[in-house]
Amino acid sequence: MDEMRCNIGIYNLQMKAMGGGEKLTLVLAEHLSSTHNVSLFCAEPLDIPSLEQFFGVDLSRVTVTSLNSVGPLVRVAEKMFGGLALSLHHYRQLKKTNLDIFINNSYASRLRCPASQGIFMCMFPHTAQHLGQNGIRGIRSTFVSWIERRLNESPGKAIDSYLKVVAISQYSADWLRQMWKRGSQIIYPPCDDMGPPATKGNIILNVGRFIAGADDDQRHHKGQEILLETFSRMTDLHREGWELHFAGSVGSDESSERFANMLRNKAEGFPVFFHFNVRRDEMQDLYRRAAVYWHATGYGVDVNRYPAKHEHFGIATVEAMSAGAVPAVYSSGGQKEIVTNGVDGFWWDDIDTLVSQTRRLVNEPALRCELSNRAILSSKRFRREAFGARVDQLIEELLSERTAGL
Repeated sequence: MDEMRCNIGIYNLQMKAMGGGEKLTLVLAEHLSSTHNVSLFCAEPLDIPSLEQFFGVDLSRVTVTSLNSVGPLVRVAEKMFGGLALSLHHYRQLKKTNLDIFINNSYASRLRCPASQGIFMCMFPHTAQHLGQNGIRGIRSTFVSWIERRLNESPGKAIDSYLKVVAISQYSADWLRQMWKRGSQIIYPPCDDMGPPATKGNIILNVGRFIAGADDDQRHHKGQEILLETFSRMTDLHREGWELHFAGSVGSDESSERFANMLRNKAEGFPVFFHFNVRRDEMQDLYRRAAVYWHATGYGVDVNRYPAKHEHFGIATVEAMSAGAVPAVYSSGGQKEIVTNGVDGFWWDDIDTLVSQTRRLVNEPALRCELSNRAILSSKRFRREAFGARVDQLIEELLSERTAGL
C-alpha cells in the first residue's frame, strides 16, 4: 500500500518526571515525525531545548501543545474521582483535533481514545485501588469504584476504546492480561548506546529517579537507600578504592527533594557520590567509566500485592550494559528480560547475594571483562532502531486495517 501521512497525537501528562516513560514518548514523537504529522499533548508548557538535550532527541518537526488547564471545580473532582474528571476534560479537547491516530503514553491514564484509531502504550496496568485500602483512603477508593460503575468509566472500559494495546515488557503484558483481561503486543522501550566503554574505574553505578517513598502502590521504589546501606558496610571495597555513584533526576515535589538530601546526608564519610539532574554527556561518561551496575527496584516489596512497584522494564540497565558495566540486578520484573543470569550479568534475591556477586566481580577481573563484553552485545536488542522498526510495523497494521474497513 502507498505510504500515507497521518495526523498522529501522542499524549503524556508526566513529562516533567524525566524518566523512561518520558524518553519513550519523545523518541516515539521524533521517529514518527519523519513520516507523519505529529502533535505531542502535555499538561503544561515544556522546556523543549532541555528535553532535547537531556534525552538526545530532535523535536523540530513535532508540534507540542499544552492542553487547557482545569478550573477549580475540575481540580476538586480530580482529587475525588482519581483521574476521571481530568480524563473527561482532556477527552473533550482532544476530540476536536480530528486526529487519525491517537497514542496514549501517559502512565495510569484513564482517558478514552479520542480518535477513530488508538494505541494505548501501557507502562503497567493501573486500578482504582491504587488509592489505598486503609481508613479514609479505603472509603475513597470504594467511592471511586462506585462512580466508575455509574459512569461506565473503569480502567478496563477506557482501554477497550483503543484498537491496539502495547506493553513495554513481558512482565507488564502478563499483569495487563491478569488485571485487564486484555492481550497486548510487546514493544521494548528505546535504549541508547552509551558506549564505547572507557577505561573502567573502581565504580559501582546506580541510575534512577529520586522519588520519595509512599503508600501509593503506583509509585516505584528504586531502592537507593538499600544500596547505600549495603555499600556502606562493604568496607573492604572502600579500602580498595571502590566508589558508589548515584545518578538521576530528582522529583520536583518537596518530599522527593528531602529524600535526595537524606541520602546525601547518610552517605557522608563514605566513598559515595551523587549526580542529580546531570546532562546527557555527563551521564554517558558515568556509564562508560562504571565497572559494575547495581539495580534494586522492587526489593522488599511483595510483587503479588504491589506489582507496579517492581521494575516494568529498566532502560538504565540496558544503557549501562551498552557501555560495558556488568549488571547485578534484583531478579524481578523486566530486569529478567534484559539480564541473563551468569551470562551477561547477575540476578540477586537478597542482599547477601548482591554482596557476594559484587565481591566476585571486584576480585575476578577476567570474569568481569567477559561479562562486560557479553553485556554490550545483549544491549543491542533494545536500541532505538529496533524500537522504531516495531513502531512502524504497528502503525502499518493500523493503516492496513483502516483501509480494509473502507
